[in-house]
Amino acid sequence: MKNIFMLTNKSEQRLGGKRFSAILLLLCLSLFTAYGQGKKNIKGLVTDEKNEPLIGVSVVELGTSNGTVTDIDGKFDLNVSSNSTLKFSYIGYNVLEKKVGIQAMMNVVLTEVASELDEVVVVGYGTVKKRDLTGSVTSVDSEKLLQSPALSAAEAIQGKVPGVLIQNTSWTPGSTPSILIRGTRSIKAGNDPLYVVDGIPISTAPNLFAPGDIESIEVLKDASATAIYGSRGANGVIIISTKKGKKGKVQVDYNGYYGVQTIQNKLELMDGSEYAEYVREAYRAAGQYDSAVPNMELDKTLPSFTGDDYTWQSIAMAYDENGNYDPSKVRSGALWWNEVERTGIVTDHQLGIRGGGDKMQFAFNTTYFRNEGIYKNQDYSRYTVKLSVDAEVTNWLKIGGQSHFSHSLQDRGSNFQDCWRVNPLGRLYDDDGAPTLMTSGGDSQWWNPLQYLEPDAVVNPLKINRFLGSYYGEIKLPLDGLKYRANIGIDFHSRQDYSFLSSNARQGNPNQAKNATQQTYAYTFENLLFYDKQFGKHSIGVTLLQSIQRNRTESLSTTVQDLPSDDLLFNDIASALDMTGYDSNNQVWSLASFMGRLNYNYKSRYYATFSMRYDGSSRLADGHKWVSFPAFSLAWRVNEENFLKNFDKLDNLKLRFGYGVTANTSINPYQTKGLLSKKYYNYGENMVIGYTSSSLPDKTLTWETTGQWNVGVDFSFFRGRLSGTVDAYLQNTHDLLLDRQLPAVSGYTSVLTNVGKTRNKGIEVSLSTVNIQNKDFTWSTDFMYSTNKEEIVELYNGKVDDIGNSWFIGEALGVYYDYKKIGIWQDTPEDLEEIEKYNKNGHKFAPGMIKLLDIDGDHKITADNDRMILGQKRPKHIFNFSNTFVYKGLDLNVVLYGTLGGMLRNAVRVNHQSYRNNSVKFDYWTPNNPTNAYPRPNRLYDNIEYESSLYYEKSDFLRVKTITLGYTLPKSLVNKATLSNCRLYVTAQNPLVFTSYTGVDPEGAATYASPSVSSWIFGMNVSF
Repeated sequence: MKNIFMLTNKSEQRLGGKRFSAILLLLCLSLFTAYGQGKKNIKGLVTDEKNEPLIGVSVVELGTSNGTVTDIDGKFDLNVSSNSTLKFSYIGYNVLEKKVGIQAMMNVVLTEVASELDEVVVVGYGTVKKRDLTGSVTSVDSEKLLQSPALSAAEAIQGKVPGVLIQNTSWTPGSTPSILIRGTRSIKAGNDPLYVVDGIPISTAPNLFAPGDIESIEVLKDASATAIYGSRGANGVIIISTKKGKKGKVQVDYNGYYGVQTIQNKLELMDGSEYAEYVREAYRAAGQYDSAVPNMELDKTLPSFTGDDYTWQSIAMAYDENGNYDPSKVRSGALWWNEVERTGIVTDHQLGIRGGGDKMQFAFNTTYFRNEGIYKNQDYSRYTVKLSVDAEVTNWLKIGGQSHFSHSLQDRGSNFQDCWRVNPLGRLYDDDGAPTLMTSGGDSQWWNPLQYLEPDAVVNPLKINRFLGSYYGEIKLPLDGLKYRANIGIDFHSRQDYSFLSSNARQGNPNQAKNATQQTYAYTFENLLFYDKQFGKHSIGVTLLQSIQRNRTESLSTTVQDLPSDDLLFNDIASALDMTGYDSNNQVWSLASFMGRLNYNYKSRYYATFSMRYDGSSRLADGHKWVSFPAFSLAWRVNEENFLKNFDKLDNLKLRFGYGVTANTSINPYQTKGLLSKKYYNYGENMVIGYTSSSLPDKTLTWETTGQWNVGVDFSFFRGRLSGTVDAYLQNTHDLLLDRQLPAVSGYTSVLTNVGKTRNKGIEVSLSTVNIQNKDFTWSTDFMYSTNKEEIVELYNGKVDDIGNSWFIGEALGVYYDYKKIGIWQDTPEDLEEIEKYNKNGHKFAPGMIKLLDIDGDHKITADNDRMILGQKRPKHIFNFSNTFVYKGLDLNVVLYGTLGGMLRNAVRVNHQSYRNNSVKFDYWTPNNPTNAYPRPNRLYDNIEYESSLYYEKSDFLRVKTITLGYTLPKSLVNKATLSNCRLYVTAQNPLVFTSYTGVDPEGAATYASPSVSSWIFGMNVSF
């Protein structure tokens, strides 16, 4: 036993030693492995698909800032964690992520991304790859639309599309910008573009969709692209494609922001001290204030100072016991603008859910937008809901559609801009703290603006409900490449326009109410046949269309006054004692169309597109209802030629050329039949209604028609680091709708007919560059420039100017024709000598009055000889400059926007009843201030002579449109929160404007416009 025991013990000792050695070895391996997991050196080579080394590829350890770039031989050397993942990124190539294993060497092959040329662009009745475009089309995708906050699609694309002028002429909440594509063609008819939403043509859309609802916006500019819309395509076409479902897991996107709005610029009115001196100077100029300095006794004779005791005390407190005057002590008790203005609020919330499988995809979007304006009783809100479903029922049948509903409420409030006349020396509140009726005395011009803020004093809502439905069915036919599609579009538009003004809001007149409704119902039905086929190196695409559209608009409006109670508002207008206006209308029009289009390309190198549309309209007279609209375009991808194959710096070079005919659907329904108007007259003791002919019929009346030539070039160099487009165009429009003069003995003074011609020509440039790109930092630039020259070629009398309407042959369609102010007459020997010469010819000029340009030099200012074209309403040049900087997770986008060559008529009244009314602050002439800016106020004149010559100002400006700073949270942090993406940002909208324009805003806010605003916004983009 002992021997056995001893043997066993020794065996255990040997076994224990082996175990100890094994444990020690495992421990060493574990330590080695742990060390290896801490840091590991990895080397490698990055090449393209042709095995060529790639220089400057960003190699980053995922989730960290640890990284490097490949050298001249495509090699890299980096210390990383052994369990890490490397991210390889290079411009023009797909991003690749590769896990680090046990290898010390890593060979990586990057594949080229699908070129920008492979992007799908929506065109009329179909889609094409960008490389296959033959017309002038600009596309803006959802990423660019959401680059910075915007109320509407129109605001989101401002400055992003060359040749498109988008102007905010009003800053009130809910206001709609104006949109012009390639200038103005029509003098009397509309120049608004056609909108096509999810394939269905509609009349208006700028504020209908939130940018978060939209997948892309395409702007069709030249006639070869717009001619397929025939009689509605002359003013360009804006195609809006809303978001649809997509295959894959359900994705939830939230985009929201909240911000405040402050006044960027407004008209500055005089305070009490400035107003007092302004009034005195008006009396001095009239010889009715015989003192060069303020005098208390003379002040007591001025009605503007003595309307009531409070007003007089506002002046009297500026004098001491010795009669010395201190202007800083004048009381300004009625600075009403401080009471009606506030800090505005703007907020927007957009929620989107989309996903689906192979057979069905869906998308649901809902948005809420609210803007509380700078004025206290002005605001705007909008709600939208949209559902999209696409289903593949069988391998030959697809069905789907989008339903979109929006509701908006615009509280238009009061027009406080018209309160500029109010005497600032008075007061806004009485001794009990209630608003006074007038700020001073009993002058109704000085009605207290705070009366408009009293509960239910001004109730002015505009409610709009709109339903848009777009539904389709698509069948693959037995012939390969042939399919049929049916589209049905529904557009229901309800507009409720209400208004109520209390007696105190109408300066003591009876209360007033308006109740107006308008409903528009439209439907579109389209049958489409597509045939797309590749024959070797040849590719053809054929599109055939048959379409009908019908539109009915019904309206009813009633205006009353003297309701028995203000509590009724506009809800019981039948109880009013006085019905002041009523109108109703029912208007129907329809359009039938046929269209054919052929697309052909050879070897993806030579392209040709031919189209013809044939429109028949109920608006036109019998025998003239049908009009055809042909178009063609050609393109040549020069870079596909053999002589450029070896030039590897060139990615794309395409030349385009096209021509097409389009029209402006601007004739009102029934206009070709002649119109009747109501006439009220007394028949005995009764008032009866009769009808009389108000316009002559013209059976030959037809559309205004535009023929447009377009030539363009698309280019891209250095794998997309430098790309752009240049277009030049010429538009000739004929058959303008103008009133031709008739002899008065005919019983009519004019008849609407097709006469006159206009021309537009211009150049558009867009340029995109990637200036710097490395592993941590990217700097890219987008530049847009366009110029347009519009001119009248012929009018109803041929090449003869119409001075009364300011229509001039060879000039722009909208010009300002007036006297030109060159200064103010001064009290100098030279000017006094000149004044004497003019006064001998009947003038009554004196120092301090407006000095005009005497064009013919005869010392006599006459309307026939001394007026001139001062400028044009629309700018000649538009430019936009956008820079985007990305550093790791940070991004900064700065957008500059501006125009040159335009003019505005800023009709702000100065010296209007200067003895009575307040005014904007302005530099007026006095003997001690011999300025050349503005004339001297004068008690003798309610309106100064040649006042309109003061209104015209250049509207050139450079605007800092947006500055957006964003931060995208790291994936490692986002994934922990079960998110797929999270970006936070702050934006400054319209923080700065550089201009010499003295009005509210040079973009178009002229005369007494509400203040322009700057917005300061915080927002987030989150995806689940």
